Amino acid sequence: MQKTPYGWAALIALVALTVLLAGFSAFVGWHKTTAPLALLRENSAWTIHLPVALGRIVGVLELAAVAALAIALLVPRAARLGLLGAAWIGANHVVAAVFHIIHKEWHTLTQSGIVIALCLVWVTLWYNRSRHA
Repeated sequence: MQKTPYGWAALIALVALTVLLAGFSAFVGWHKTTAPLALLRENSAWTIHLPVALGRIVGVLELAAVAALAIALLVPRAARLGLLGAAWIGANHVVAAVFHIIHKEWHTLTQSGIVIALCLVWVTLWYNRSRHA
């Protein structure tokens, strides 16, 4: 097996986290973009606390980040695009956690903490990959 400057273990971790987190983000981004407000409220979407149009834009931007990540996985030279997509999704989850805290939606914080921790690792992997692209 050929050695890469990035490392096989890091590449496998990057792909696994991208499939997991981008898949989740595609689902919730689509949901934020298209779901009725009552369903967003029922599912504790943080964007319910924003004006409707702004909440929909957040969903569209989440989908755009997922598209950027897909391109970056398929085109190694586009790793910086992956870094931007992962950073956007990570920042989005930090903002979501802040909104959940402000609105005392404590039941969401375990998921937020796990996703934010995974995003920190994920962004670091994309950063390292972008340095070797």
